[in-house]
Amino acid sequence: MEAQSENRAVTRARGRRKQSEKKKPHPKRPYLGREKELEVQAIAPSKNGELTIGDIARARGREVFPLHFLVECASGYALFLARGINDIDMNKYQPAEEYINRSDTPFELKAYLPFSSLGEALLQMNAISNSSVTEMLIKFIQKNFEPPFHRHVLTTADPVLGEKIVNNVRLSDHSSLLTSSVMRGLREKIDKLIGLQPGELDKAQRQLAHLYKDQKRTILDTKSPVPVSSSSFLQEQVMVVPHRFEGFFNAKGKKNILCTRNLVPGEALYGEKLIHVQNEDGTEVEYRVCDPRRSKLGAAILGGVTNIWIKPGSRVMYVGKVCGVTVSDLSDIVGLDGLVYVVGNSDDVTHMEGKRPNVVTIIENDCYYCHYRMVLGMVDAVFGEIDHPLGEIYRLPTKVYRDGRFIVNNVHFYLKTGGHYMICTKADNMNSKGHIIFSSGDINREFKLLQTVPLDLVEGAYFIDIGGYRMQPE
Repeated sequence: MEAQSENRAVTRARGRRKQSEKKKPHPKRPYLGREKELEVQAIAPSKNGELTIGDIARARGREVFPLHFLVECASGYALFLARGINDIDMNKYQPAEEYINRSDTPFELKAYLPFSSLGEALLQMNAISNSSVTEMLIKFIQKNFEPPFHRHVLTTADPVLGEKIVNNVRLSDHSSLLTSSVMRGLREKIDKLIGLQPGELDKAQRQLAHLYKDQKRTILDTKSPVPVSSSSFLQEQVMVVPHRFEGFFNAKGKKNILCTRNLVPGEALYGEKLIHVQNEDGTEVEYRVCDPRRSKLGAAILGGVTNIWIKPGSRVMYVGKVCGVTVSDLSDIVGLDGLVYVVGNSDDVTHMEGKRPNVVTIIENDCYYCHYRMVLGMVDAVFGEIDHPLGEIYRLPTKVYRDGRFIVNNVHFYLKTGGHYMICTKADNMNSKGHIIFSSGDINREFKLLQTVPLDLVEGAYFIDIGGYRMQPE
């Protein structure tokens, strides 16, 4: 016993000695400001104080090489040379937006390799979704760069994929806020830049998305919609007039009823009432009653939202806690000329497959947000749902924080500049709202909160935040 006590005492003494011998942590270097930081790194800023790719290369005694962008889409691979990009400030998004929208297009299409079939597109999509390179992609890159390859710089949407291409072909690579912003601009204009006809890329995306989805899904849920009987139709006579929000309508009878034009006549999703209206020419139109106790969009409208920023023809991304009611509402609003991209999966959405041609489902909720870029184009609006109360962003449970970051990353990658987002969350107080997911770091300067609306008519405490992304200064 005495020997054991002596050994423990020696161990404690050694631990204290080692702890005292540890070096003190190096104090953090104070922030010196843009020019001082560049001076410390031996990088001279441009005359206007900006930092460019060319500045960094010259400061390190290196040659400034041309920068290329690889864009993967549902119809093929495209390679662009970005002229003059090495002289653009790389630390702010505004110069990148100005660069993208120049009257003299700075992008030169170096090569475009269309896929020969839908099967080939699916093969490439499977590789892209795993950040893998195919022989077809490597040959495309090698064919369009002359050796020595290290004198060419390549940027990709997926840094992991870019690193694998660099290791295979020995190209140089570069990624920054500037290249991320420029890649967004290329993806938004890709169909025009590669000479596709209007609607051609949309068609390719839908076909590839459905094929990719069927491959991912191993068991199809054949759940049927709520049976429609005579009692499902509103019995009173009403007059239907357009609502101030395009895509919604008011049915005026004993009381005003909010509704949408049913994209799938004769089907109700959750037992909602249907309205038949006969036009003067004898044609019939069917509307679905929008129950604000179930529909978050309906509750927001009746709750006083000033604008939902979604209308017929819109491209909308729905991400987060997927709800079939919201999907059906969005589908009705945007109509056949619009698209609703649903990132995630739920039983409610499954039985809509094939019946709502404007809904494209991507059955991956926790995957890397850029893995489905071949089938998901740039969108006008993002509708996100988090089914948890939100407090301080850094005090959130891991899963809730991850869900929030997943929505933020998708907004950054897919929402057009000047587009809008709607984030719906449960809330336990007025400080627990969806916009908080955009509050970390410097990204809050890119997101402008426009309105917060409590959804009092929906069961439970819900709020919806509406905001804009990279809005033009007023």
